[in-house]
Parts: sequence; C-alpha cells; structure tokens
Amino acid sequence: KKGYRPAATSGMSVTAETLQVLLTERKLEDYEKLGGVAEVARQLGSDIEKGLPKEVDVNAQHLKYGANVIPSPPPKTLLSLIFNGLQDKTLILLMISATVSLVLGIAENPTSGWIEGTAILAAVFIVVCVSSGNDYQKEQQFRKLNDKKNNKDVKVKRGGEALTISVYDVLVGDVVAIGTGDILCADGIIITSNKIRCDESSMTGELKQIEKGPKEPFMLSSTMVVEGTGEMLVVCVGLKSQAGHTMAMLQRPAEDTPLQEKLETLADQIARFGMTAAAMILVSLSIKLGIQIYTGVQPLDATVLSIVLKYVITSITIVVVAVPEGLPLAVTIALAYSMKKMLRDSNLVRQLVACETMGGATTICSDKTGTLTKNEMTVMKMLASGKRFDNARELKKVLPQAFVDTYHLVVAVNSTAQERTNERNLKVFVGSQTECALLRLDKELGGNYEVMREANKPLEQVPFSSERKRMSTVVKRDSGKFLLCHKGASEIVLCHCDYYISFDGKTEKLTPEMREHLGHEIESFASDGLRTLSLAYREFDACIDWAKDGEKGLTLLAIVGIKDPVRDEVPPAVLRCQKAGIVVRMVTGDNVVTATKIAKECGILHDDGIVIEGPVFRKETPERQREIAKKLQVMARSSPTDKFTLVKMLKELGHVVAVTGDGTNDAPALKESNVGFSMGITGTDVAKEASAIILMDDNFASIVKAVMWGRNVYDSIRKFLQFQLTVNLVAVLLAFIGALTSSHGEAPLKPVQLLWVNLIMDTMAALALATEEPTEALLDRQPYGKDDTLITRVMWRSVITQALYQLVLNLLILYHGDHLFGVTLESTPHLTVVFNVFVLCQLFNEVNSRKLYGELNVFSGFFTNTVFLGVMTFTLIMQYLIVQYGGSFAGTAPLSVYQWLLCLGFSSFGLVLAFVVKIVIPISEPAPKKVAVPSVVARAASPVSPVSTPASRAGWKKVRDAQVKLQAVHAFRNLGLASTLRRHHRHQVVGFSAVSGLVSAALKKNN
Repeated sequence: KKGYRPAATSGMSVTAETLQVLLTERKLEDYEKLGGVAEVARQLGSDIEKGLPKEVDVNAQHLKYGANVIPSPPPKTLLSLIFNGLQDKTLILLMISATVSLVLGIAENPTSGWIEGTAILAAVFIVVCVSSGNDYQKEQQFRKLNDKKNNKDVKVKRGGEALTISVYDVLVGDVVAIGTGDILCADGIIITSNKIRCDESSMTGELKQIEKGPKEPFMLSSTMVVEGTGEMLVVCVGLKSQAGHTMAMLQRPAEDTPLQEKLETLADQIARFGMTAAAMILVSLSIKLGIQIYTGVQPLDATVLSIVLKYVITSITIVVVAVPEGLPLAVTIALAYSMKKMLRDSNLVRQLVACETMGGATTICSDKTGTLTKNEMTVMKMLASGKRFDNARELKKVLPQAFVDTYHLVVAVNSTAQERTNERNLKVFVGSQTECALLRLDKELGGNYEVMREANKPLEQVPFSSERKRMSTVVKRDSGKFLLCHKGASEIVLCHCDYYISFDGKTEKLTPEMREHLGHEIESFASDGLRTLSLAYREFDACIDWAKDGEKGLTLLAIVGIKDPVRDEVPPAVLRCQKAGIVVRMVTGDNVVTATKIAKECGILHDDGIVIEGPVFRKETPERQREIAKKLQVMARSSPTDKFTLVKMLKELGHVVAVTGDGTNDAPALKESNVGFSMGITGTDVAKEASAIILMDDNFASIVKAVMWGRNVYDSIRKFLQFQLTVNLVAVLLAFIGALTSSHGEAPLKPVQLLWVNLIMDTMAALALATEEPTEALLDRQPYGKDDTLITRVMWRSVITQALYQLVLNLLILYHGDHLFGVTLESTPHLTVVFNVFVLCQLFNEVNSRKLYGELNVFSGFFTNTVFLGVMTFTLIMQYLIVQYGGSFAGTAPLSVYQWLLCLGFSSFGLVLAFVVKIVIPISEPAPKKVAVPSVVARAASPVSPVSTPASRAGWKKVRDAQVKLQAVHAFRNLGLASTLRRHHRHQVVGFSAVSGLVSAALKKNN
C-alpha cells in the first residue's frame, strides 16, 4: 500500500536504549538527529499513518523493546509473612523458653505441666498471625485495586485499521489515539496535535501545562492530556518508559525502623540478663546442694536427681520470667489501634511500622504541587477600573452587577475549559489551568458558563499560541452586533487596549498615566508570584478580518493575578511541625522564584535557610551536598534523582525522613524515606504504591496528626516497657532469692501463677497501655532520635524504685507474713498471700506506668479511658477468682476479707511512693543528640516546660508551684532561655519576634 512500509529487520536500527535516553533527556536536537517522528517510525517497522502491521511479531517486539508491563514485586504469601514475623528475636527467645518449659513441665507433671509452655507458644502464634494477617489482607486488597484500575483499553492503528486493545498489549511502534482526559500508557512522540496540552506535574513537578507540537514532541507515560486530541508514536514501554523507570527504583527491601532496632537490642539485653540469672541460680543451688550432701543433711540417693531437676526447672522459670512475653503483643496492639484511629484522621496506613516511625521524624521533604498547594490555578487578585482588589473571594461583594455580567460573557465564550464529574463524583473543571481559574471565579460570582455559551455561539476563534500569547473569540449578540472577547499575557493585551471600563459601565480613555499605573500593578502582581492575565473586549457593527484587524482598540475589562494557592491549613501545620522539632523542606520541580515565594508563604523558608536548584545541587561534591543538606529549605527544579539523593543524604546525617508527594516523580524518594506520604485524591498509583501512608484528604495538616499518633505509639510502648520491666525484675529477683532461701529450693511463685503474671496479665496491660489517646502535648517536645535510649532516666527511676519497694514488700511477707497475715510460713495460704500482693502491686503500678515524664497526676484522663478501666476491672476480677477458686491447679488457697484489705493496702502504697519519689528525686534527661537543623526550627521547638502539662498540674497546687519554679531555674540555667530571648530581641533578628511572641504566650498560658 502507498506510504506503508512493512516491518523489516534492516529497518529496525534504532535501539531501545537510544529511545530511552531520548525520552529521559528530551533534547530536541537529539530528536532531530534521528530524523523526526516519521523516520523513527520507519526504523521501528511502523508507519505514522498506518501504524504497525497487523501481523507484527509480538514476541520479537517484546524481546527487543520490552512489554508494556511493569512487573510488580512477587506477592508475599501468608506463610512467608508469618515466617518473617517469626524472625523477631524476642519471639525466638520466647519460643525457645516455651519449648524447654513444655518439655520439662511435662516431665515433672504430665497433668498440668504442659500449660505454661503451650500458652506461651499460643501467644506467639496469635501475635504473628494478627500482624501477618493484617499485612497480607491489606496487600491483597491493594493489588486487586491496582490491577483493576491499571487495565484500561486504548485505541491504536495496526495495518491502517483502528483497534481497541488492552494497555498491556501496546507495543513500541504503535500509533495511539489520545484525547482530553487520557492518561498516557507509554512514552511517545507526537504525530498530530490538535491543541494538545499535557499536565506533566506528576512526572516533573511543574504545574505548567505543556503544549505539544514540533517544538515539544515528547509524551511522557502516566501524564494526563488536559486538552486537545491527536496521535502519538509509542517509543518506550514498561520498565523502559519514564514511569516504569521510576517504578523500578521502588523495588528495594524495607529497612528496620528505629523502634525495631531498639527492640532488637533490648531483646538481646533481656536474653543475656535472663540467661545470667538462670545460670547464677543453678550454680548457687548446686553449691547449696553440694554443701548439704557434704554435711550429711541431704543423703546421696535417687532423690538427688529429682532435686537437680527441680533446680533446672527453677532456672528455666527465671528465664521465662525474664522474657517480656507481652512486649510483641503490646507493639502489635499499639500499631493496629493507631492504624485504625489514624484512618479517622485521614491517614490510611499501608505499613503498620510507619505509625511509630513517624513519631521520630525529624524532617519532612514535601512536594509543592498538590501537597502544599491546592493543585488548581486560582484567581487571587484583580485590577478593575484602575482599582486593585487583593482578595478575589470578596469580589462578589464589591463589583457592580453590570461589570460582573460582562465578565461572565467574556470569560465563558472565550474558553474551551468545561466542568465534569470525576471518578469521586465531584464537580471539577477540566482544560487549560488558566481558563479553569477564570471559570472558577465566574462560578463564584454566580455565572453559568454553559448557559452563556449556549446563548452566544462562537462565529470565529483566533486560537492561543506560544508566539501570540493571546486568544480571541467572536460571537454575534442579539442586537446584531459582533463582540470580540480577548484574553492573554497582560503586557501584550494592554498594548492593544485604548479604553477601559469603569464600574459605572462607562468606557473611559486609557490615559498614559493609567497605563503606567496598570504597568506598575502588573509588576506588583508578578513580584507576588502571580501569573497575570488581561481580559478585554470590543464591539463591531460588521464582520471584519478578525485575526488581522479585530485585536485593536480593545476595551480593558480586568487584569487578574493567578496562581496555585497554598492550602489554608499548611502555614499553621508547618509552624506546628517546627515547634515539634521537625524541619519542613520543599522539594519541587517548579522554578526557583515561584518555589521561594510559596516556601515563604508556607513558613518553610527563613533567613538562614538555603535555596538551591536541582542542577546546581547535583553538580556539587558529596561532601558539599551534605553541608548544603543540613540547612537546605527549598530545592527548586529538582529531578526525581535529586529528591532521592537528598533523602538518602539526610538519612546519612541522622535524620528520620518523611517525604510527601503526589506524582510519579516523587515515588523513588517516597520509597527511600523512612515514611512516605502519598496523596489519596490527587496522587498517582505509582506514588501510592511507593508510600507507607496515604493522606486521604490530601491535607498536609493531616501529617501533624500522623506525627502525634506516631509519638503516641512510641510512648505507649515505653509505658508498657516501664510496667513490664518492673514486673520482670521483681519476679526474677523474688524467684532467685526465694529459691536460694527456701528449704526445698523452689521459687515462691508457682508456674501457673507465673503464667498468669507473665502472659495473661501482661497481655491485658499491653491492651490498656497501648490504647491511650494522643494529646496535643505530644507535639510540645523534640522528636525521639535514632540514637535515643528506649528507656529514659525517668523510666529507670520508676522501674528501680517500684521494683525495690515491691521486692522488699514481698520478701517481708515471704519471711514474716505469718505475723502480718496469720498464716503458717511456706504453707499454701502463705504463698497465696505472696502471689496476691505481687499481682496487686503490678495492678497499681500499671496506673503509675501511664505517665513517662514525671507528671505528678497519674490519674489524668484515667476515668475517661474506658479500655484501661475495663482491663483493670477484668484483671482484678480474674485475680480474685484465681485466689479464691484456683485450688491445687493454681496453687492457691482462699483469703479472708481482712487479708484482702491488707494486700490492697500494702500494694496501693506504690502510688504514694511514686508521687513522693518524683518530688524528692528529680531527674533530668540528657540533651538529645541533635541533627543539623535551621535555627528557626531549633527556636520554635524550644520546650517551654519539659515536664509540666495542663493535665498533670490539676490539683497538688503547692507541690506543683515548687516543681515549676525548680524547672524554671533549671531551664534558665541549662538552656539560657532568658538571655537568648533578650539577645535576639536586641539584635532584632527577622522572624524571631513572632517565635518569641509564641513562647511568651505559651509561658503566660502555662502560668
């Protein structure tokens, strides 16, 4: 057929690598060297008019150029997730202890000896299955959703015939038909363009829409056609396309979170402690037995073997007691509970560990478009009748109706944008971003563009082009006259205007003075980061050559300032992050002027911050890049690689990095970060796949909620550790000392009793302490760092003092309980009292463990926490049932009311002791290891009061006043806060007055 060249091996000279480089670099000279789109098509065995032949060898095309499929990482099976979950060192230690306990328990007592070991193994199984099941279910749902969304049909030409095929069947060389609203399925080169404009912000980060044609022929996969129709030649598919290359960067193994690393270290330390204690007790009891045999107290007969077995069981019991059985469950409960609650705050968590990681975030690298801004061009200011209106939202109140009516007509007919319903059933404007902005204002002013267009059919249109920078549409009015509606670049349109319309509807002469005034205002708009656009019109009595003579002697209607506005909630959210010790950085593909303006508007950029362009940053040496990264606040014109490099470098500098983004270009950095946030509404599928958390409302402010929940998770785990370590320390020492001093060499607490303490009760404590709701006070302190200790000095004070009191109390009852409780030493009632006091001490210490930072009022929020109250009630009821009705199975005997009251009285004294210790033994934490941050963040994050909170100050007024005064002295001595404030006020540092004002206000509020 004429003009059709069938595929021939000799003609297929262009390689996949050449085409990939062409689309990556997107240099017009390289494209021209290849001979243009027709020559590229020929070398691919295709034709720009007919497409590939119908009999194309699909396998050969796949082999040479690849298939249009981006392979997903192989899905993890439920068994593999369970296996991965079992690699946790704490769980491994638990399983070993449980297995040994199971074997020895059955050997000693076949009837009930299996209970403890089996119960621990069951707990491990539940923990692993819950976390693995959650991850598996979420992954499966996400994959199904993606498969369904990604499998779309496209129209191609093959052999000159139009065919509809699956996007997965598109080949290099195919001629694909494209139109408004299409998401490009592959990289390509434009063949024909009927006013095609593409939104490439998802790949480049720039909001500017690109007009496609001979000077801009490159089409990028995953970008949207916002206007026009045409055809393109497919040149790169699958992993070789720009979107595919980005996806390939995402397939990398996940790293351990800071909390996971700390828990691994803690598990190792606990294992060593338990094994050391077990070895010591076994050696000590063996020496004791040897002395008894040597002195003749114990005859050397078959009973010695039974005694040694008991000693071994006691040693194993100590190991089991030392291991925090409830810790993995506490972590799982805290994360799962937070994940559920975070959804209420518009955070869809895809990876459980992201909940806690966000609590330690020290920096957020945010995309601009769609994250900090609304991702929709909006009229912000207007010049009309020579007057300036700085708030476009108030125009409806101040503009005369006659002026508004003219605006409706001029904007509606001289536009091709239109309103559609998107997939979320929301009304949105589609088309040129500039025209969409004008129509949005038209709608706010009460206009209906559809009615206006229906009543005023266009007779002729002089289209917009990059050379003309303006557009005109001619309509015929009911009066028989013709109206030319005109819009374009402000300076150019202003040159064609001789008049302007006043608010009273009169046409005034555009004097030199007014023209100069308008010129200054246009410059002012531009300096505010606004894109200016002029609207004008002119009436004619008869038809003329509109393109040649129509755009002269125009009447200026208005000059508008347009930009993609910052979300209203972003500046307060950025300030909140800075006060919480988190650096917010903007990384965008936009130009440096726009990026700087937006960053200042958001409160991100300050005097000491660095603004740099991506091409400049990537030319620097790695050492210089690290120095820049420390104080970097804005990176403009960044590529995906620049953002990826920055995130990696910040992590090397010790930062816990969160990254926000909505585009495909953000995906590598989202994956590399510790926590990646994608946008649920405007985010691409690639970005969502790469992220750990999806912001369902695209609201940067929701990240603050995520930070709050993350810190709450970390605190919840710390609370449980504070409780668990006290239990385990007392249990180990009590078992150790009791076994050494008892006549039969056994621990005071029976295996079933220890099972209740170490498994059931600790599990319930995990539920209680891991479900505390977060408070705003969590954002008033610095983020915990990677190198911060999991157990603070204040926590150690609580653990040691409570453990010491409980140990002394239990030993007193163990050795002198007969006098206090009226029981026989080492009898079942006596050991029941020891068990009961031990458990009740933990119950009251559970209340103490609710606070981590030295707060005096441990009952703050106690009576509103229904989960905690329920757990306390359940534990107390179960303890009563075990004591009163456990019998020989639990090794208990019923206690009288008097004995119960004594047990409660001794145990509850732990609350009083904790209160006194906090006042008598003040503890100051070491300064956290700092990572380099801009000074404004350090100032904003300076703690007003590291311990005192509104809740903890309720009541106890005299004690509180003394404590606050003492803290103030320490703060002024250690932090130099007063001199810092005076120094900065004296030097009048820009921006500090606002921060110091906030500090002063906070101090007044706290006082």
